[in-house]
Amino acid sequence: MKKMFLCSSFKDSYSLLSDFAGDTLKGKSVTFIPVASEVEEVTHYVDAAKEAFHQLEMRVETVQLTGQTVQEITQIIRKNDVMYVSGGNTFYLLQEFRKHGLDRVLKEEIGKGKLYIGESAGSIIMAPSIEYISLMDDQEKALELSSFEGFNEINSYPVPHINNPYLGEAAQHIIEKDQNTLSLCPLTDEQVLLVTGEQTEVKTVL
Repeated sequence: MKKMFLCSSFKDSYSLLSDFAGDTLKGKSVTFIPVASEVEEVTHYVDAAKEAFHQLEMRVETVQLTGQTVQEITQIIRKNDVMYVSGGNTFYLLQEFRKHGLDRVLKEEIGKGKLYIGESAGSIIMAPSIEYISLMDDQEKALELSSFEGFNEINSYPVPHINNPYLGEAAQHIIEKDQNTLSLCPLTDEQVLLVTGEQTEVKTVL
C-alpha cells in the first residue's frame, strides 16, 4: 500500500514521521536524493534534512545523478528502506528523474509500499502536474523538460511554504491564481500531507 510523507520542510516536520511509519525507524536506511537542490543557490535545507535523519537514528545514503550510474542508483533505491527527495527546483528535479529513468524506479517502489518522503519539490512532483508551481520555481532551470506531467500519485497539488518569510508570498500568489481550478493543498513548514493508499490527511506539528 502506498505510503508517502509529503512535507514543506522536513526539519520542521520530521517529528511526525515515526508515528506515520508505524514502525521503529532507528537503524533503517534512507536513500537521500538531493538532485533538486543542484541548481539552487540556497541549499541549507539539505544539511538540515540529513541532521533530522541523524536525530531519528537512520542511516543516510546520498546518491548523485552525476558520478553514479543509473544502475547503481536503482540498486541503492531498491536496497534501502526509505526514499527521500529533497527540495529545490521542481522542474529541474522532474527533468533529471525523467532523463535517467528514475521516475519509473521511484513509482515502482512507491507501488510496492516503500515509504517515500518528499520535501517541497519532492512533494510537488507527486501531483498530476507541476506547471502550477512556476510562480515559485524557475522553469528556465529545466530547458530539456518537455512535459509538466507529474508522478500523479496524489489527486491534489501541494503548495509548500505557506507563511514562510522567503517563499510565502509566492505560495500565496499560487493560491490566489489556482484555488478555483486546482485541488490545492497548502502546507506550512510545520505541516505534512500524509498519504496511505488512497487516503490523505494533513497533520501539523504541535
